[in-house]
Amino acid sequence: MTNSVHFRPQPGNDLVTASAPMVRAFQTIAAYQVEHGEIGLTKSGAWNRHCIDWVVRRMDFPNWTAEKLYRVNKVLNEYDVPPLEYLRVLLTSLRLGRKMGGGWRLTKPGMALAGDPEAAYSKIAPAFLFRFDHAEGMRVGEAPAGDWGLWLNAINRMPDDGFTLPELAAFLYGPGWGGGWRGPAGGLFSAVAMPLEWVGLVIRTGSGGIDEMLWRRAPLWAAGLEFRTQTKPSNVVPFPSR
Repeated sequence: MTNSVHFRPQPGNDLVTASAPMVRAFQTIAAYQVEHGEIGLTKSGAWNRHCIDWVVRRMDFPNWTAEKLYRVNKVLNEYDVPPLEYLRVLLTSLRLGRKMGGGWRLTKPGMALAGDPEAAYSKIAPAFLFRFDHAEGMRVGEAPAGDWGLWLNAINRMPDDGFTLPELAAFLYGPGWGGGWRGPAGGLFSAVAMPLEWVGLVIRTGSGGIDEMLWRRAPLWAAGLEFRTQTKPSNVVPFPSR
């Protein structure tokens, strides 16, 4: 018996706006377009520095605040803020935005979606999680074995008061497979936990080493995800043994 995972269509507008950073970033990009007409592009096709600075100062994205980013960067390019780099690629692939002349703009459906947090979440969150290989290009750890069905079901069974990624790795892969940035726990950080944080399904507290960071299921977890029990079909005809 296994559980399949589905996104609920109506998790609640207020909850999405408060809890889903990728949706807030999307809405902030829409606000930038309203104020400036379009988003300027670099020669490589990325959103330009003026847009990135303006959005970062307003989007309230956990662990990607202007204060933290400007500690290590004199200026901010799109690649310095990975959530926005992912967002541009995602919105373009979903045909919610596109290059127009020398700039980039949200399409009419994209602008309309930005004004509907529930619909935006239902469109953006599953596409962001499932269409990207989040293990590609990660800087720490090894790509975690499994898929989103396995990882989400495992997190759903972790303690309500929080868990560390080494604990999650040990639960998934067995004792002794947990610790350190270079092992499965580091891979789970890049490929699983951080993407889930970006869509508001988990919350991180603490900083520093991977053993110190505590992760909890966010309120949006119960409101935005549904776990459906699947059983083996009863009409399977057994092959007679020889």
